[in-house]
Amino acid sequence: MTSRVIAVAGTSHSPMVTLDPGLIWPARALVDVTNPGLYDTTGAIRTYTEHVAAAAGKFDRELGEDVWAAKHALALESIERLGRDILALEPDLVIPVGDDQRELYDFDNFPALSLYYGEEIRIVPPPSREPTLPHEREVRLMQGLDGSAHPGDAEAGRQLIAELTARDFDVAGGNKIRDHGPHQGFGHAVAFVLVRLLKSAGIPSVPVLLNTYYAPNQPTPKRCVDLGGAIAAAVRTLPGSRRAVVIASGGLSHFIVDTELDTRLLEGMRSGDLGALRALPAHRMNSGTSEGRNWLVAAGAGGAEDLKHQWSEYIPAYRSPAGTGTGLAFGLWA
Repeated sequence: MTSRVIAVAGTSHSPMVTLDPGLIWPARALVDVTNPGLYDTTGAIRTYTEHVAAAAGKFDRELGEDVWAAKHALALESIERLGRDILALEPDLVIPVGDDQRELYDFDNFPALSLYYGEEIRIVPPPSREPTLPHEREVRLMQGLDGSAHPGDAEAGRQLIAELTARDFDVAGGNKIRDHGPHQGFGHAVAFVLVRLLKSAGIPSVPVLLNTYYAPNQPTPKRCVDLGGAIAAAVRTLPGSRRAVVIASGGLSHFIVDTELDTRLLEGMRSGDLGALRALPAHRMNSGTSEGRNWLVAAGAGGAEDLKHQWSEYIPAYRSPAGTGTGLAFGLWA
């Protein structure tokens, strides 16, 4: 038996799936009021006040604590289910696909695509004190930022970099993490997968990081789908018979919930329509919504192995009359 991608999955990692929604959802809604990067569904930035006016009360029925509690409970149930299902497949290689938000990289050199081939996956430690966002320390701990260390798969990482390079992907690679300064470990995109979703199970991993957030070098949707296919092909070259799972971390739309775009992405993945996914509008995938690119990588890997949709859940989690919040999503293909 050769190595192969046996499953792909996707999970949101939002602060909205951490603390009691009656506490953290309105707290985050207050932050939205002054957010200078609230993109509308056409890809244009609007003020919070402009979004409220455009919504004209459309989201008011979504803002009750009973609604929030039900959606939060469904999200937590989906996370637990997804983690159980992945572990039941008994993978021996996890490939988390996430976006670095200046945890490892900064603007002195921010690669569009990077792959880590170190022996140890070190997670950013929790904040030592409460930063500016409300309940930030508690939120970050529940996203997995606990300062823990997890096994990498250095052999697989080096081989994947070589194979992706041979397939015309320019990959930034590294196997060390700084011991000082602000960039001392992987952020919540990887931490959520290894710590929260998989409960620190100790499965070796090779993190793949995309620059989804920051212009000008964000990969296009087509490039992301094609990267996923190349990752699946590269996994087949690994020695032994590794059973790999590719897990997209983040998204879907935020900080303005874009249900139309989220639905297009999920329906494309459910049906295996890679052409439709390649054609998704990059100009609408800004800010947190950009993390849909991580799901497109997973989709490409699943398509290359002809994996089938097992289940998925989509929860448009609104937290303000402006339509801010997160399109929470979870799913498995095997």
